[in-house]
Amino acid sequence: MIRLSGKAYAVNDEEQILWRDKISEEQPYLANVYPGDTRDIGIIFCIDEAEVEYFNLGVKPIFREVYTMGNAVAKAKGYYITDRCIECGRCMAKCQQKCIDKGTPFVIRQNNCLHCGSCYENCKVKAIERM
Repeated sequence: MIRLSGKAYAVNDEEQILWRDKISEEQPYLANVYPGDTRDIGIIFCIDEAEVEYFNLGVKPIFREVYTMGNAVAKAKGYYITDRCIECGRCMAKCQQKCIDKGTPFVIRQNNCLHCGSCYENCKVKAIERM
């Protein structure tokens, strides 16, 4: 799965025509969807600054990576374990993806975390915080 987060804006009128022609050329089946000049009702948008999040949900633990486009800055997401951790192991037992490693404090492998919050909800000493 891929999630794209960014602001879209309509390209200028001249580029609308250029991109509409290019899309029609590369995607000829669209002539069936938008016959004749009905294709002109579409608006071409551009997203040139964005965060792209890739998830492979077909493996266990899941795998995720974050990329950016343009000058976008990736936002921190998910959970982390603070130094209030007493190393009881409850979070490890509750983690569906088994992506919490022992340590002082325990550590969540961010590229395998589902962001479900199970560790957060089950920590008795509130050592897990949301980013």
